[in-house]
Amino acid sequence: MNAPVTLTMPATIGAAMRQFAGRDALAFVGQRPETYAELAAGIDAVGALLQRARIGPGGKVAILGHNMPNWAKAYFGTTFLGAIAVPLLPDFHPSEIDNILRHAEPTALFVSASLEHRLKEVDTSLLELIVRLDDFQVIHARAPGIAFDPAARPAPPVHAVAEDDLAAIIYTSGTTGKSKGVMLSHRNICHNALSSRLIQPVDEHDRFLSILPLSHTYENTLGLVLPLLCGASVHYLQKPPTPAVLLPAR
Repeated sequence: MNAPVTLTMPATIGAAMRQFAGRDALAFVGQRPETYAELAAGIDAVGALLQRARIGPGGKVAILGHNMPNWAKAYFGTTFLGAIAVPLLPDFHPSEIDNILRHAEPTALFVSASLEHRLKEVDTSLLELIVRLDDFQVIHARAPGIAFDPAARPAPPVHAVAEDDLAAIIYTSGTTGKSKGVMLSHRNICHNALSSRLIQPVDEHDRFLSILPLSHTYENTLGLVLPLLCGASVHYLQKPPTPAVLLPAR
C-alpha cells in the first residue's frame, strides 16, 4: 500500500522533480525548455539566495512579474523554505502595489525588469532584498555581499514544512475596493491541483501554454502546480496573446 502523500510544495513538487528529472519542464515559446532537473537547481539557488538574506519559514516574499520560467523558480524557491509567496498582478497600479506591500509586509521582492519603473512610486523601505526576476540580479540588498549563485543550494530549513503552513497570500484584483489577501496553505494548493486530475487527466506527454498571469490562483494552480506535478511542460509567451502570436505557439 502506498504511503499517503504529504501535501506540501517541497514534498509534491520535489517528488516530481526527481521522477521527471530528464523531461522538459518550463520554457518560453520557441526556446529550449529547461528540464525538471534544471528547474530544481534553479529553485535551490533561489532558496539559497533568500536564506543569505535571512528569509526563512514564515517570511514573506512578493513576486511582481510577467509569466516566465523564473517566476516559478521564485515561487517554489520561496515556498520550499516554508516562506510565504505574495504574488502581485503585473497590471497593478503603483498605488495598489504600495497598498499590498504595506499590508502583507514582505521583506523581499522579485520584479520583472519591465515593471521596475513602478517601484519609483512605491514605498520599498521595508524590503531587505529586491531581485530582478529576468536574471535574478540583486538590485537592492540591505545586507552586503548578497548575490545570486546558480550553483548554490539552500541549507535545510529550520523546520519541516507542514501541510497547514501558509504557502501564499494571493491578492484579489480589487474591482470592488482595495485588494484583499487570500491566505492559502500548502494543503489548499496541492489538494486542489491533485484533485483537478480527476476532471482532466494530465501526464508527462502534455504541453501547457500559460497565458493568464501566474499571480491568479486559477493559473497558478492549474497552469503551474498541476502540470509540474504530472511531469508536463509549460510554455510562456513573450508577447501579448494576439492570434498572430498564439497560432505559431500551438
